[in-house]
Amino acid sequence: MRITITKDFGWVLAALFSTFITNFFLVIQVVSARKAFGVKYPALYAPPGHKHEEKFNCIQRAHQNYLENWSQVMIMTVVNGLFYPKYAAAFCAVFAFGRIVYGYGYKAFGPSGRQIGGMIAHLGDIPLMLMMPYIAYNLLSEEVFA
Repeated sequence: MRITITKDFGWVLAALFSTFITNFFLVIQVVSARKAFGVKYPALYAPPGHKHEEKFNCIQRAHQNYLENWSQVMIMTVVNGLFYPKYAAAFCAVFAFGRIVYGYGYKAFGPSGRQIGGMIAHLGDIPLMLMMPYIAYNLLSEEVFA
């Protein structure tokens, strides 16, 4: 089997770039919150009892949770994009947008504010996950490998 990179793979690259925009948005939120709430490095989270502990920690947690999922989504987007570039790109972009909504909601409304963004993000990452075994099955059930 030979894989050919088509022009449509450009959409995959554009979608992957959107994930960096999402990360930048979340980093700016954390940096701004550090300054506003006086949470100094190297502390990852506000110390227990800090005046703005919950508010800061929600903002930081939104970014940390993104980082915990980012690499898997990027890998799935590239692999799926080799076979279905437009679908992979679309799902990746939905994930990136959902994570912006997630981060904003977490910041503005606390833990309950992340739900809508989480649902949007899962409309992107879950299809990417499901595409992997679908593609694997199709590859493994081919009669001839060239």
